Amino acid sequence: MKILIIKLRNIGDVLLISPLFYNLKKYYGDSCILDVLVNAGTEKILQTQYLNQIHTLKRNPNKLQRIYDELALLKAIKKEKYDMVIGLTNGERSAFLAFWSGAKIRVGFPPNSFWSKNLYTHKLTPKRQHNLEDNLEALRILNIPILSKKVLAPIPQKTTNLNNLPPHFIHLHFFSRLFFKCLDDSFCAKIIDTITQTYHIPCVLTAAKDSRESKKLQNILKLCHSKPLYFDGTLTLPEVSLLNSKALAFVGVDTGIMHLSAANNIPTFAFFGPSVVASWGPWDNDLDSSTYNKQNGIQQMGKHFVYQEDFDCIPCGRTGCNDTKISDCLLSRLNQQKALSYLLDFLNNIIRHH
Repeated sequence: MKILIIKLRNIGDVLLISPLFYNLKKYYGDSCILDVLVNAGTEKILQTQYLNQIHTLKRNPNKLQRIYDELALLKAIKKEKYDMVIGLTNGERSAFLAFWSGAKIRVGFPPNSFWSKNLYTHKLTPKRQHNLEDNLEALRILNIPILSKKVLAPIPQKTTNLNNLPPHFIHLHFFSRLFFKCLDDSFCAKIIDTITQTYHIPCVLTAAKDSRESKKLQNILKLCHSKPLYFDGTLTLPEVSLLNSKALAFVGVDTGIMHLSAANNIPTFAFFGPSVVASWGPWDNDLDSSTYNKQNGIQQMGKHFVYQEDFDCIPCGRTGCNDTKISDCLLSRLNQQKALSYLLDFLNNIIRHH
């Protein structure tokens, strides 16, 4: 059985398809050849233990190069002669690629457009549940037993970039590609100083290789009284995963690195703004079902903790308040004192048992 899984989203979304790998391999056995197609730049988040090959969709700004890349991808997919394609992105591109592949079994979330809504042979319906469970619907519709819901972090690679890490530390990642998910810089600095002063444990910050993230990181560092360690876009995703796996705990925002931390079974404290926690909260690999049952407010799944204000407008699911790219619930209206109190309670339990 030759299978292609398509997920054309960001790193966190891509990471949450990984529970399918183990279950498909277990069901189809040694005859199962498993490939994935993801956006270029997200492939490093994947654990490759169960994968045969990774196709990437390159979005080159040069139009001619982009056309060349897309034609090459179409040719590569056709050449593989897949038996099954699972499209886990609810867009026309995934539906078309599934159809183009020639696979007899095509599972996915059908787009609304007339020409593409019937391209899947097995149509999935989005439900009010965690995104990980939405991905597993592809197995349920095929009556494939779900033996594991564990999210698979990339297998750590040896690196010299992390030789100077302290033996005990808290990992912090305050950045998202979507800046409306981020906290105020001064509050980030306050979190770092509070942790450092309360526990006398170093904080280690990470940021992606991105000019906006770097600017935000440098501003946070200027506002800090303490001197945290930091990696300003100098680590690969597998290296960030390795760093995270050595941490006592993780503190950050609703982002792919948060999902990576949860996959590493590191106690994770996440600040959420407009997003639906029931769909996107950090998944606890020791549990089989989500415990994010509230609309908003403080929520927990196993060892992981989500702080979100309980305003009536939350979660709005928008790109900031009224789509302004600014989320007041993470900035001016965030109750910093209350948030810090919950964060310290979370860390007290971890450090006391360490």
